[in-house]
Amino acid sequence: MSEASRSEDLEIAPSRTAAWLGVAAGLLLLGLTAAVPPVGRLLLVPAGLLLVALGVRDLVLRPTLQADHEGLTVVDGLHRRKATWETLERLRVVHDRRAQLLELDLGDTVVVLSRRRLGQPPYLVFEQLELLRPDPPP
Repeated sequence: MSEASRSEDLEIAPSRTAAWLGVAAGLLLLGLTAAVPPVGRLLLVPAGLLLVALGVRDLVLRPTLQADHEGLTVVDGLHRRKATWETLERLRVVHDRRAQLLELDLGDTVVVLSRRRLGQPPYLVFEQLELLRPDPPP
């Protein structure tokens, strides 16, 4: 692997358009609460708040994943976790029944990222991370 390919930094994040659409959909649901009976509000209010919160998180906590020759930084919920390549115990793509997920085992915690959180298929992010990851010691 050449030194030029290792010197590049990687930043992975969902599209801003998707995040704004989530915020807009959440606000729309919250706006519809006045037109539905109280039982319907029990469903619309939490769903609307969740969509707004996820959209705002995706807009504010960007990028979801950063990597360079030293290690990586990943957004886990509302926290940024930093790890060196040496502390990364496992990096793999997990195939669920319906989805692919990127799993990062950071030793003290496991972070699982979906295609929505990454903004691209997990296997592509996996391949990019493998190119950045230093060669394992002999």
